[in-house]
Parts: sequence; C-alpha cells; structure tokens
Amino acid sequence: MNSEDMETFFALSVIKDVMQKYIILTDTSNGDVRITTAKENLPELVKFMKEDSRLNFDMLSDLFGVDYPKRDERIEVIYNLYSTKNNFRIFVKCRSKIDEPDYPSLTSIYESANWFEREVYDLFGLKFKGHPHLKRILNPEDWDGHPLLKDYPLRKRPAVEELNFDAPGFLEEKEFGNK
Repeated sequence: MNSEDMETFFALSVIKDVMQKYIILTDTSNGDVRITTAKENLPELVKFMKEDSRLNFDMLSDLFGVDYPKRDERIEVIYNLYSTKNNFRIFVKCRSKIDEPDYPSLTSIYESANWFEREVYDLFGLKFKGHPHLKRILNPEDWDGHPLLKDYPLRKRPAVEELNFDAPGFLEEKEFGNK
C-alpha cells in the first residue's frame, strides 16, 4: 500500500468515526474508496467532508447517474469528491428506485453541482430539490423522456418539423472549403 492509499484510508476512517450513522456501506478496490449513503443524509455527510480540516474535500469533480435496470434500487448517483489540499478522492453513492427521483441538491455546498445536476436531470429524470435553476441542459425543453435510462427506446427521435439554418453555430458547406 502506497502513501496515497494510506491517506485515502485515513480519510475514510475519519468519516467513519464521525459520520458512521450516515454510512450504509463502504468498499475499496483499485485504490478507489466508495461510500454509500441514503440520499436524505447526503448533504450533511458531504458538508462534513468539505468542512472538516482533516479532510477538506473542497472540490466536486463530477457527479453522474447510472441505471442498473435489474436492481430494485436501479438508479445510482455517484459524487466524485476531491481534496486538493490532501490529494485524495472519495466517491459517495446514493441509490433509489426509479419511481423515487428526488435527490437533495448540493449546489449550496458546491457551486460545480449546478451543471452536473442539470445534466443528470436531463438525461435520467432525477430532480434535485433546492436546485436554483433545474432545467434541461443538453436536450430541448420539449424532449420526451430521458435518454440514458436503459428502458429509453434506442431509435426514438422527435419529428423534425423545421430546421433553423440561421441558428448560431450552423455552418454552410462552403465554409468548410467544400463546393
């Protein structure tokens, strides 16, 4: 075990000592540490991880959703937390059933959660309570469904009624040097 792994395991031991009642499961593999918690406990756990001077998880590097259709709690949201001071990361996971799409927003703790939560909302349909401006970020507002759910039809496309060729970003073929 190298010193980086030891520091990460130290962080895990601090979290377990103080926040044990919020932890459902911990596991490690390939140097990664994962903590599973109930989504109701997520803000308090993450706030502790950010504010505790021994940990200082000052950066939410990413958050993403996963759909495991054969599980009872098929939706999983994974938060990638990083300590720039200590140079270690921990993944915090929450699970829910498909019909329980409400998660607490972490935008009051990490500003970077804003766009990450909007992306997961758009692609998985999860709603982040307390988010300041939760709306679609990749798909049009009138898009039907959430394309990263495993039961989303693969060939489903909205009917193209009208293309706006004057929209910003549209390039004519001649602009590419083609004739």
